[in-house]
Parts: sequence; structure tokens; C-alpha cells
Amino acid sequence: MEARDWASFLLEIRKRIFRIVAIIAIASFAFFPFSGYLISFVIEETYPYPRISEESVKELAEHLREISDKLESDPSNRTLVYEEVKALSRLVTSFLGPVVLTPLEAVVLSLKISIAVGLACTAPYVLMILARTLKARGWLRVSVKPYAIVSVLLFSLGCVYGFLIVRFIVGFLHELTISYGVVPLYSLSEFVTFVLLMIVLFGFFFEIPVILFFLVRNNVLKYETLKYYRRHIYVLFFVIAAIATPTVDVFTQTMLALPMILLFELTLVFIKFFNPARSSRTPR
Repeated sequence: MEARDWASFLLEIRKRIFRIVAIIAIASFAFFPFSGYLISFVIEETYPYPRISEESVKELAEHLREISDKLESDPSNRTLVYEEVKALSRLVTSFLGPVVLTPLEAVVLSLKISIAVGLACTAPYVLMILARTLKARGWLRVSVKPYAIVSVLLFSLGCVYGFLIVRFIVGFLHELTISYGVVPLYSLSEFVTFVLLMIVLFGFFFEIPVILFFLVRNNVLKYETLKYYRRHIYVLFFVIAAIATPTVDVFTQTMLALPMILLFELTLVFIKFFNPARSSRTPR
């Protein structure tokens, strides 16, 4: 895409800026009342609450009795009081969930999520303008409708997969924090933002097949180029996984890199099957 094509695209965006702002405003305003349900869902499904069973309740009651007996036996011992209060905090805070640090934190979080949804709703419109610009310049040689449908499906699949992985990551980090002997208290805004951001990242990573297939079909990339640099792309996937995941363990990084590798290989199969008239020249 040449500079004049980008200029034409940006000019078209400028002409449609009122519609884009209107879409953001309407979508954000419409989603704001429902943002609380999304926040509650994220907390209930991803926060590592302790499992409650009869045995765990009996164990909790026993710990509380032990703490109470120690405090009653020597109430003037400040060191003992501090230690037992810390132990009580560890027992209780695990059932509380994320906390609010400022009076406006929950409202600001709902507003941020609503604006993010509004921005996401403008993506199809902006992509439509970009497709029209490319088609007018002769750069777009295929219809974008099939790619849009597959893109939505893959993004949804990536979000579901990311949701499952994020639950594991949050649980792992929570247990790691407890092992340090500290009380985990998570900010509501930071916790929910972290979870949603990770889920969306997984969704975007699952878009790799659509992007690669689209570029090959429009002769921006060659099948032989992707095949030749296959090992380099594998390394790139693991680097991306290492940057995207907050943990340093190999398992979590592999759980993100492995689907990207599988989707990349599946993309090569589709390119080979649906684009047989490809160049046979291998890059040096």
C-alpha cells in the first residue's frame, strides 16, 4: 500500500469521523448499564476463591478457635497479637475477592470497559472503509466477507481458549503470592483489566491464519516465503508468548505459543490447497 493510498484512507476516515464518534458514543452508552454484569462474571469465574467443603469449613473453624484461644491466653503479648491477626487476615481475605481502592474505581472501570466496547464496534466500519480504499486502488483482489466471518469465529475461539488459560494463570500467580507469606489483595480495576486484556490478546493471536491467508491471496506474501521462514516464525511465536504472558514458566508460554504454531501450520495447508498457482522460487 503506497503513501497516496494511506492518504486516501485517512481522508475517508476524516470524512466519516462523525459517524465513527457517533458509533463509539452510542455503543459505549448502551453497554454501560451491562458493564457491571461483565465485571461480576470476570470476578466470579476467574478469581481463585478457595473451595468450600465440609472439611474446609471445619478446618477454618479449627483455625479460628486456635487463634481465639491464643489471643485470650496472652492478650498483652503484642508480638503474638500481630502474628495471629496476620494469620486471621490470610484466612479471611481469600474469601473477599478484589477490593476497591478509591470511591470511583468501580465506576471508572465500567466507563473504561464501555469505551473499549465502543471502540471495538467501530472496527467493522473502519475496516469497510479500508477495504473500499484498497479495492478502488486495485490492491484488494478478493472479497473480505468470508475473511470477516472466519475472523469473528477465530477471535471467539481464541477468547474462549484465553479465558481457560487466564483462569490457570491467575490461580498460579495467586498460589505463588500466598507462598511468599503475604496477603493477596487485588485492585478491582487492575484485576479485571488484566483478565480482559489477556483474553482479548488470545483472541487476536487466533487471527493469525486469517491475516496470513489474506496476505497470500493478495500477493503480499508468498507461500514459499512462509514455508522457508517456518522455524523463524516458531521462535517469534514463543517470543510473543513470553512477552504476552505475565508468568515466567515454560508451560504457560507453551500453552499460548502452541495454538499459534498449530494455526500457522493449518494456514499453510489451506494456502497450499486454495492457492495452487504460487511461485516456485524460494527466497534466499
